Amino acid sequence: LWSGENYSVAPIKFKWVVGRFKGDFMGFEQHDAQELMSFVLDGLHEDLNKVMVKPYIENPESDGREDGSLADECWDNFLHRNQSVIVDTFMGQLKSTVSCDTCSRSSVTFDA
Repeated sequence: LWSGENYSVAPIKFKWVVGRFKGDFMGFEQHDAQELMSFVLDGLHEDLNKVMVKPYIENPESDGREDGSLADECWDNFLHRNQSVIVDTFMGQLKSTVSCDTCSRSSVTFDA
């Protein structure tokens, strides 16, 4: 580190450009790194997305189906609207389960 062969970079221009597109990142307050990465990757994905006409696809109901089957269908639906190197490299799925305390019914969704 102290040999003089390495140097640091201050990404002030990058920060300025990001702040122009999303005002939350203007100024010098501390920001969440995950929010910044999400914003930058989403912007890159939208510019690189190969899908020009995005069909409306309703999310499938879980109805007691196996997680693997439901996850595969949700991922296929997502890929009908989103195809980019960002999706291939950085995207995944989040499983969410909501249960009703009154009737004990559960609903499972998979979001990308």
